[in-house]
Amino acid sequence: MLCVTCLAAADRQHTVFILVGGTGDLAGRYLWESIFNVYYNIFDTNAGNQEKDVGVNRTFDFLAAGRTAQDQGNIILNSVLKSSIKCPEDSHQLSLCTKRAKEFINQVIYMSLKEEGDFSLLCNEIQDLFSRTSSDVKREIILYLAIAPAAYESVAETFNKKCGEKMRGSGVSLKVAVEKPFGLDKTTAEAMSDRMLSLFKEEEIYRVDHYLGKPLVKAILPFRFSNPHIEKRLNKNHVDRVEIFLKEMVGVEDRFSLYNTMGVLRDVHQNHLTQLLSLFAMDLPSDLKEDAQTQENKGRLLRQVVAVRRHNALFGQYFNYTSHGKQSEESAKESNLSSITNSTLPDGAVPTFAACMLNINSPRWHGVPFILVSGKQLDARESFVRVVFKNRKVCVSQCPEDSLLKSFPSTSQVVFHLDNHSQKNIGIPSILVSRDFNFPLCPSGFQESEDPGFFRSSLVYGTWPDSLYVCALVKHTQAYESLFLDLFESKRTNFVNTRHLLLSWQIWDYLVNVQKKVVVYNKADPEARLSFIIKDDKLVFTEDDDDRPAQVVQEDEKVITRSEVMHDYIQTPAKFLGRKLVTSHADHLAFLLAQEIDQAAQKDIETKGSFHLALAGGTSLLKVFQMLAQSFANLHWHTVHVWQVDERCVPHQDERSNFQTLDRELLRFVDIPYSNVHPMPVDISGRLCDPELGGAHAYSDTIRHLVPNSQFDMVVLGVGSDGHVASLFPGSPDLRVDSSTHVVVTNNGPENTQQRMTLTLPILNKSRRVAVFVTGSHKQDIVRKLEAERHGQASVDSFPVLGINPVNGTVTWYMDYNAYSGGFQESSLI
Repeated sequence: MLCVTCLAAADRQHTVFILVGGTGDLAGRYLWESIFNVYYNIFDTNAGNQEKDVGVNRTFDFLAAGRTAQDQGNIILNSVLKSSIKCPEDSHQLSLCTKRAKEFINQVIYMSLKEEGDFSLLCNEIQDLFSRTSSDVKREIILYLAIAPAAYESVAETFNKKCGEKMRGSGVSLKVAVEKPFGLDKTTAEAMSDRMLSLFKEEEIYRVDHYLGKPLVKAILPFRFSNPHIEKRLNKNHVDRVEIFLKEMVGVEDRFSLYNTMGVLRDVHQNHLTQLLSLFAMDLPSDLKEDAQTQENKGRLLRQVVAVRRHNALFGQYFNYTSHGKQSEESAKESNLSSITNSTLPDGAVPTFAACMLNINSPRWHGVPFILVSGKQLDARESFVRVVFKNRKVCVSQCPEDSLLKSFPSTSQVVFHLDNHSQKNIGIPSILVSRDFNFPLCPSGFQESEDPGFFRSSLVYGTWPDSLYVCALVKHTQAYESLFLDLFESKRTNFVNTRHLLLSWQIWDYLVNVQKKVVVYNKADPEARLSFIIKDDKLVFTEDDDDRPAQVVQEDEKVITRSEVMHDYIQTPAKFLGRKLVTSHADHLAFLLAQEIDQAAQKDIETKGSFHLALAGGTSLLKVFQMLAQSFANLHWHTVHVWQVDERCVPHQDERSNFQTLDRELLRFVDIPYSNVHPMPVDISGRLCDPELGGAHAYSDTIRHLVPNSQFDMVVLGVGSDGHVASLFPGSPDLRVDSSTHVVVTNNGPENTQQRMTLTLPILNKSRRVAVFVTGSHKQDIVRKLEAERHGQASVDSFPVLGINPVNGTVTWYMDYNAYSGGFQESSLI
């Protein structure tokens, strides 16, 4: 047992750390060294490290697990540990470090995990280790899976069955850490996540993207937070573009078999580069220590990123890729490279280079291109986030005349330079800021540098070195070392949660599966064939640019996979209850409705200068809200007024509040003025729908005052499984109010929220357009019953939605296949 000086037992915690794959390549190259460094530098109070941030005494046992038999595994593990764990020769505490290293190596236990029974032995070993601690010591297990995803689900399942459930029952906390890739597309990521969540709680799962442990990556949010004069210019009004690059000089080498199933998009773009984008572009939390708010803001940003399409992406493959990168340079020179590099590989070729332009539909970033680039066998090893600002300065007097300055004008930029091995620009991680900003405040762990030898070239990121402020990293820490410390301390900010994982796959899912045009390039790209331009909102290789307008490929908004195709093939009619019917899959259906709202708004804003949109509550319209926020954030929201169709009589902070859902899923994503949002006044001074306060009457008066002729331009409704619409339920007397009554408080809702405020049928039927959105197989029964109305079997009192009949307006039913098939299968088969 490795122990830090002990306090009282109640203040102590004991961790059993199990590294599955402990004799593998990743463990040998990075993990064991980082684990030891965390233990020695942070947890060993005798190391004299001033960065210690541990609130309790910690003791540890470390286990390595693998498929090798026990005796041979012990030999391999000992060799791996001795070659991995090294103390710096110039350390003034070399003798202490060497002592701790020997102590650490001698106490790491190897366990063979080849058969199911081996997991029982592992569990017995863990119980034995815990038995050596006092009963009131907090106990935890960290299961770190440094193995292929195909194996870790099986390992996690067997461990949970043989040991996890038993340990939880005895009060032991559990963490499981897994390495990427987390799926090959959205479908496999969802399946993998569902499987893991069936075994472990969300808070027990730590998905490791080692880029999130890099010192400069962890400094992005603190830098933004500490420099409000820069932060306030990070928006569409000031930023020309954002470049996020990860360039490598090496090829795939011994990773060929794995890489060949992934390609560059799955290997780098979906994870590393998307994480960098989210950290840079997300809204700052009010407090960086508020992990929940940070995670919420990151998730909101990821939802605003538009899925990448083919016309926004370029691909390449280095020419000797199929020989695993082992072809000699002499052999390459002998080849006819000019003809090879001009060729395009057949469909299905694996790209080793990709350049993608991402767009963010948010008031802050709309119209700003985010350029994500990564590739193998390029001209330099470097990674960075570079923000290039718009240059709108026009010189009138005292303009510089220097010819060199005219050739290389100073670029206003902020660069987060991630590398400590770059041979091109800078040798250590740094933050570079143009001097047209005020002097930046360097984040913790960074310091100002004016060393003329700091730069390795006369031009850095296209500008002169002396035109940049520099915040340089003081002490480099390996990414895994930083992440292990976070893991030990249960800090989840720098790990990927399930929600963020699936949102990131939503961005890339289409592109990873679609056929790609892949060009071939030589090592280091000497002909600059990978250079490209942004042209007409499209990426074009420079050598393909012929000055003609680019033709943007129009693609389906939704790509239907085989698993999504219906098995019962039916012919959908054009109408439902005599009104227009639109059918599709739920996601595409939400897009089509959002598109109709967008088109209607543009038309009305052009003709009368405003658009009044009333939206129903409940969960049925969530996809519509999300689609409006994601794909139509550029709608002219400053001239759109948003109204509520109905609201539960609960505070707006209550999870049941329709307005809270509307705000969380839509309003906070779009640039709509506060005065254009009209929540129903159900909570006045803490009194909910109190008739003495006249909330319904007040909302009705507001409509009369602001909405021309009290006629909404568009109303979007859902349908309850009982046929209710808005908050008008079967048998309610509020279905028969007079034409002058626009808003009522009803007491006919479900038991948990009986009291509600709702618009009435008379004002709903004054609307110019009504859309009814119906999705889910649970709506099949009500759809069938409504269709029976044609034969006189239904009424408004029984099914209030039948009362939606605009006097001078249109009704369109939007119905997904799951809801639709139950209603028409018998009568509409071909």
